Amino acid sequence: METSTKQVDSCIKMFALLKLLLEDNAKFSQVVKVISADEEVSLSSANSIHSVTLNKYLNTLKLFGLNVKKEKGKYHLINPPYKIDLDKEDLEAFMLIKDCAARIYNDGNSKDEFEKFIKSFELRFSETTQMLMKQTSSANRADFSFYYDKFTNKIEICSKFCKEDYKVEIIYYITRSGKKQEKKITAKAQNLLYRRGTVRLQVVDLTSGEPAVISLDNIISIKQLPNKIPPALNTNRVTVYGLRGRLAKNYTLRSWEYSRGIENGWLVIVNKDESEDELIKRLLKYGANCKVLNPTGFKEKILSIYEDTLKLYD
Repeated sequence: METSTKQVDSCIKMFALLKLLLEDNAKFSQVVKVISADEEVSLSSANSIHSVTLNKYLNTLKLFGLNVKKEKGKYHLINPPYKIDLDKEDLEAFMLIKDCAARIYNDGNSKDEFEKFIKSFELRFSETTQMLMKQTSSANRADFSFYYDKFTNKIEICSKFCKEDYKVEIIYYITRSGKKQEKKITAKAQNLLYRRGTVRLQVVDLTSGEPAVISLDNIISIKQLPNKIPPALNTNRVTVYGLRGRLAKNYTLRSWEYSRGIENGWLVIVNKDESEDELIKRLLKYGANCKVLNPTGFKEKILSIYEDTLKLYD
């Protein structure tokens, strides 16, 4: 079968999109410019034509095992075609070369080209290498201290806590109005989330029953308590979602829900123990007036349902 001009054009656009993602500079306007080349359509995130076309390209990447996530207005390639995994000795050598070269290329075009090269290299570091680099380059070790000397590797100890059913006490800080505020919670550690050189601990606050995500950078101390979490305490079915508009004004709380009030224009609802299937059906009915905030896995499941629905109209 003869290849059409349209098919060739689509392939070129696909490779151009992949190149943009590998450079980690894929803003919506840039992505749309690539996929709508030669089309006289205004570049707008509200344009449904662009949304449908973009989903086609992203779904094609998924067929090849490449997943893309949108965060803070940019599209990120979660799993590049290849990753670089360095051990501590190799990483220290890389960082030494990087520091020495930075002193040589300290201004002008040479500096820009060098920084671009280094960034392209670091973007392909594996999650383990990125975390190791963060630990190695950190000048302030105080924020990473634990009560016990054996807790030198935070990832290892937090991973252990996630696999066990004991309560953990976490002291961490949050930044508000430029000032650090210390917080302490008793929680169930659930999962470690890796994202672009940072690692976050996903937990359920056992006092409020709400899910939370804490950056390992912000943890001051973490220790396991001797108390086991009772089997009757379900820490896996707490969902937080937001409602807006008329729906928020007229919404009636279920007996298993409570409200956290208005946050950034959304009425925030905390839902406990509702059947996942029933909750999905109910939230989908709310359409664009509802968004899932936590947990991450449930949020991605809802997003996947919407994406599968869009495919029906391709």
